[in-house]
Order: sequence, then C-alpha cells, then structure tokens
Amino acid sequence: MREYIIIFLTILCSISSTDASSKEIEVSIWVNESHPPYLYTENSKAKGIYIEVLTRISERMQGYRMTFKPAPWPRVKHMIETGDEFAFVPPYYHGHDWLYVWPYSLPIMYESVVVLCRKDILKAPRPSWPDDYLGLKIANNNGFDGFGGPKFRQYVREGKITLEEAKTTERNLLKLARGRADCYMSNHLSYAWEMKRLKASGRLDEDNYHQIIKGAVISTDAVYMGFTDRDKGKFPFKRDFHLKFNNE
Repeated sequence: MREYIIIFLTILCSISSTDASSKEIEVSIWVNESHPPYLYTENSKAKGIYIEVLTRISERMQGYRMTFKPAPWPRVKHMIETGDEFAFVPPYYHGHDWLYVWPYSLPIMYESVVVLCRKDILKAPRPSWPDDYLGLKIANNNGFDGFGGPKFRQYVREGKITLEEAKTTERNLLKLARGRADCYMSNHLSYAWEMKRLKASGRLDEDNYHQIIKGAVISTDAVYMGFTDRDKGKFPFKRDFHLKFNNE
C-alpha cells in the first residue's frame, strides 16, 4: 500500500510541475549586441554583466521566463518603436524624446559616460563639457543618441562640433587611435574593457594605447528595462511583468 501512495504522490507532483511550467510565459527581451562588458554576443548568444543580472531576476520571477535576443541597437530601438517587441535593455531614461517607451523598470545599474581624446587634443585641460570641445570631431556609437546631452546636440546642429558615428566601441577606438577623430564619447567601463582587448590582440599597439586618455566626465545615468508603449494590447501581461520584475 505504501508503494502505491509513493507512486501516486510522484505522479501528482509531476502533473503539478507540468501544469506550473505550462503557465509560464516566455518573454523576449531585446538587448544591444555591442555594449561590452555589459552586453555583447558570443557564439550568437547574449552575454555580459546585464545578462547575469537579468538571468538571476528571471530565475526568481513567478510565471515568466526571460530569453535574451541580441541585435544592433538601432534595430532594437526600431522594434520597440513599432510595438513589434515587448521590452529592451539598456536604455537611459528618454521620457522627453522616445515617446514610444513606457513604462521603465527600476534602475538596473548606473553607467558613467566620459569623453576620450588623443593626448595632443588634451595638451591644455578641457574640464568643461561640451564648451571646451568646440571645433572638434567627436565620435559616438550608432544609436547612442542620448550621449553628449542637449547642449552638445545643439552644438552639433549649429555646426560648432562635428559628430561622426560608427557601429561599435572597437571601431570608434581604432578611429580615434588612427587620428580620424579628435575624441570619442564612451561608457567608462566599456572603453576600458575594449582597450584592454585591442591591446592584447595586437590591434592597438603600445604607443597608440597610451595616446588615448580620458577627458571630461559627461554624465552618470541609470539604465533600465524599457517597455514598448506602441503594442496596442499585444502584450496583456505587461503590467504584471513590470511589477514582478521591479519586485525582484
């Protein structure tokens, strides 16, 4: 009799487990494929600091399982803007200009953005951003349209600063090292990680490595998970997911 009870309980637990997992909603979170060490791809899979954080949250959330889809940042933003996809990481707060994003999660982490320049550009100190950088050619990553701040963007529109963009941190650092840009706006940890990798691979020689130095700190911003506000009810679980994500 005892054996039958054990078998019955085993079957019951199995059914309960299957029922619970069948109710779990798989949610695709789109992420920047080129923002190391926070986010990057390795063998077509999303990796990085934010993936580690989000995976732990996913493991603790009841009723949901997050999967992470890497893509170029402009494409990620476009999919959120059209309402085709649910959520993305890691935007800064853009309530003033990205009207297609709402709500935002609680902050995941904070990032500092700095301006890197060649040594000859910083012979004289340039502590004030962006006023001390007028007349220069500043590099930036595609889609990072929050970098620099409103005053910097105004100077670009007025032609007082030249803005040039490339796809990745690697490309922009090499552009800077080769003298094709005067300075480059970058996340502090991202440039340090990429510089070390480029030096180790031999793509950035010792001389050029030491020619790139840090100028002014541009900003320190929180990063969030942002949700599309253009889905027209396509994701009815959005409010519940948002609340549970924040709770974790």
